[in-house]
Formats: sequence, C-alpha cells, structure tokens
Amino acid sequence: MANNPRLKRGGKNSRMVRPAYYVWIAFPHFLRRPLTSLGIMAILGLKKIVGTNRRTSLSPLKKLEVLSFWGVPEIDAANYRLEVTGLVENPLSLTLGDVRELPGVERTTHMDCVGGARNIWTLRGVPLKEIFDRAGISEDAESVVFRCADDYYTTHRLSDLEEYDAFLAYEVAGEDIRELGIPLRLAVPGTYGYKWAKWVTSIEIVAGFPDGYWDRLGLPKRGRVGDIW
Repeated sequence: MANNPRLKRGGKNSRMVRPAYYVWIAFPHFLRRPLTSLGIMAILGLKKIVGTNRRTSLSPLKKLEVLSFWGVPEIDAANYRLEVTGLVENPLSLTLGDVRELPGVERTTHMDCVGGARNIWTLRGVPLKEIFDRAGISEDAESVVFRCADDYYTTHRLSDLEEYDAFLAYEVAGEDIRELGIPLRLAVPGTYGYKWAKWVTSIEIVAGFPDGYWDRLGLPKRGRVGDIW
C-alpha cells in the first residue's frame, strides 16, 4: 500500500501515527500481540478517566479524527464501481448511482479508534443486508472481505455484520468528503475504526475467516470495541 501511486500523501494524523507504527512493527509477532493487548487495556482505562466514553454530542465536522495511514486515493466517481463476488448466486457490479438508489438509512453512531479517539457522527448509506439480499449469499458463506481503493482490506464475520447492522456510508453529516472514506465507507458500530474500511471497491463473500490487514499484523481479529484478542 505504501507505494501505491494513486495515493495522495499527508493524510490527517498520519505523520504522528506512522512513527509509532514502525516502532510497533519492529517487535516480533509473538511479543507484538501481548504488547498490543496491554496497550488496548491502558487506552480503555484512560478513556474512562478522561470521560471519552461519556461523550454523546456530535463531533464537529472539522474536528473528526481521520487517519489516512497511507494517504488518500484519487477516485474517479464516474467509473467507481462496487463489485460483489465470491459465494453468491448473483455477482453484482454496482455504480454509485445504483448504490444510492437502494433503500437507505441515516444513523448517528460513534466510531472508536483503537488508539483512543472517538467520532460521533451522522452517516447516511445503504445497509449491507440490502446488497447481500440482491446477491444471494451461499449457505457455505462465513465471512466477508472488504477491499478498498487504497489496497487496504479487512474481514468481518457475516454474523458480526448482521449483529451490528453494518452499512456502507456515502455521506458524512450530509457531505461526501473523500478524506472520510467516501464514496463508500464501511460502518460497523461496535467495532474499532480499523474495521471500518474506507473507499470500499469490492465485497467478497468467503468461507472461513481470513485475516485482514491489521489482524495479520497483530490487532484483534474481530476488532470489537474492548477486545484484547
């Protein structure tokens, strides 16, 4: 991802987080996992002390915490398509117009970053169930791999997506701001921000539960808020 020529550098907060990433990744995997768990526990405790968990008011749009770790991809909205493949009866290739024509939802929810930040925002989009119903999910399906315009990918269990009523957002506070992951950003309330994939371009329905990008490196695989592993 780091060498993707389609990406603009300098995503918000990336300069601060990237050095910490290189320190973290330098640890062997067998040490990285327990150290990550200790870090998550410490951050959860700090959030309780400073009151982050008690925040309920909307985050001002200009103060939304955004991490574009590798940069922000250049996107041609006119040619942007969402591909739905894998263990489905009817593979789909949807334009943004097709997605916006599906029954939509508007929800005010919060997203917690594993690093401690919290966004409380109003998102508008389409429930994944609407897309899955049109694709026809196979009985052998267990998980969903989301791939993105910046080459990022993450994986969710189908049961978790259903439990959290996940959706693909195409507006944040009534606006289509690309830096926030639009035109299609995955929203999975109850999971950490690294599971909320930005700039989603494909959805693959699969058997098993393969690792996502950050899972493979050492973050909790299901990414539920509060998970240590």
